[in-house]
Amino acid sequence: MSHKTFKLCLLLFLLSPIGLTATGDTRGNIYKLGVDLERTASQLAQSNYEHFRGWNAEFTDVEQSALFKSEAFVASCRLFLRLAEERSEYLKSGYVRTNLYQAFVFLNRSFQDLEDEMRNAGVIPYSLSQCGRILEWMDSEFSEWPSVDNLSYLHEKYVKARDASVYKIEKQGPGVYILRAFKNLESLYRYNYSLDRGSNPWDYLVEVPNDTLRRMEEGPVLDLSFEGELVIELSTRPNRPVYLIEHGKKRGVTSPRILQRLGGWERVYEVPAEIINSYPEGEPIK
Repeated sequence: MSHKTFKLCLLLFLLSPIGLTATGDTRGNIYKLGVDLERTASQLAQSNYEHFRGWNAEFTDVEQSALFKSEAFVASCRLFLRLAEERSEYLKSGYVRTNLYQAFVFLNRSFQDLEDEMRNAGVIPYSLSQCGRILEWMDSEFSEWPSVDNLSYLHEKYVKARDASVYKIEKQGPGVYILRAFKNLESLYRYNYSLDRGSNPWDYLVEVPNDTLRRMEEGPVLDLSFEGELVIELSTRPNRPVYLIEHGKKRGVTSPRILQRLGGWERVYEVPAEIINSYPEGEPIK
């Protein structure tokens, strides 16, 4: 192994959560992170007690609230570990993946309650930030665990509601996800291209139980357009015109030379005819 390769491997090890690598044992990695989280949470609770007691041997209401939230978070960590360590055949079923992820959601809420109280008390120790990082790593592990009830796995995927509206699932923080509706078909295609996913967003459409959708709040509507971009109809028919969308109108590109001047074929987006037809005709580009 070269010196350069060794340094790179060492850097990746130091940046990984408690030295974990991608072993394929997602549940095992989640459990190991849970052990580290419980240990860090216990240290935090003890240090909070010693810190607040050290001021004047009396606890204010805010300090007591932070202490109780600290102990509640430790208890949540221990319960999560009990759920994560089970290995029976029943608990390997798909249902338990949902059950364990829901346990992670409750665990994260407990941390958020603690974080709010610590901010009210004016104390943000390093161990509190470390707990937050471990929860982020745990959320990342869940994202590798395929399940239609696992919100971490569904991040940046699309879902269709009963009224045919299309939403994307978006992460706000560990265990916290929202639904964002696309204003129209154009917004969906423009967003999909922004992620370099190609011309077919339906490849990323997933069926999700309504109970899972109801767990998420709705966020701001995604309103995107191809303004300033070159577009062509998504089809196989010959002689399809290329348009520049400019100032809310479609302007036909009249020659290959002009197309090259505007950026060439690599800048042209393929979109359904419905999107192009929604724009009124503008002056052709000559």
